[in-house]
Amino acid sequence: MISYPDYPGSKEQNTLILPIPYIVYRGKDFSINNNEVIKPFFKNNHFELDLTASGNIPVSSKENAKRLGMNDLDGSIGLGPVLKYTLFNNEANSVKFELPLEAVIASDFKTIHTEGWISSPGVSYSYKKTYSSKDRIELTAGVSAQYASSEYHNYLYGVPLQYASNERPFYQSTEGFSGVNYTVGLSYHFDNFWLGAFWHGFDLSQAVYKDSPLIDNQFSHTYGLTITWNFLQSKDRVYGYE
Repeated sequence: MISYPDYPGSKEQNTLILPIPYIVYRGKDFSINNNEVIKPFFKNNHFELDLTASGNIPVSSKENAKRLGMNDLDGSIGLGPVLKYTLFNNEANSVKFELPLEAVIASDFKTIHTEGWISSPGVSYSYKKTYSSKDRIELTAGVSAQYASSEYHNYLYGVPLQYASNERPFYQSTEGFSGVNYTVGLSYHFDNFWLGAFWHGFDLSQAVYKDSPLIDNQFSHTYGLTITWNFLQSKDRVYGYE
């Protein structure tokens, strides 16, 4: 289950309850988990160069009061490199600085168009505690400052002249500071099950587009809950994950 706004700053909140199958793979050259595919281009004791990806769900302007009469927002994917530097690491704790840069591509499944770039440099923290081979807990937290191109800002918050009105005046944003991301996650693994919860907050009160007429709130919340059942696993296991 996930609850999320149409876009950061929108008062329209959506809730999805959806079963999603996925696989976990840990190999010599790459690995896959419920969050990402990890295949570092470069890695040593402290530095790692990898790929990063993000996405946004399509938004129907008919169901959003601020965007009524405007074009819909297509679903989008951000893809690009991320540089990671380990600030601290021991058996239970890890602190990393991450510098991602993503190109944004949007599509309505008929056409594909680019919508600029996003970068969110920040710090992430992870705590892991293993009680047994099938009993462990993990806590994650992070904060990052987001920057983006004017093209990306205007895709979400710009108001072209043809859609302007007395209640929704013409607006065009510049590139620059987009806001601050806060994330917290907690997961507990037991037997063949995994319970997880997360919260993501986005503060756009100091963003360059904060005066856009499409904004309702200066702080957006996204949160979710999940239960996972691991019903099949290989005989060969990675040490520490049996």
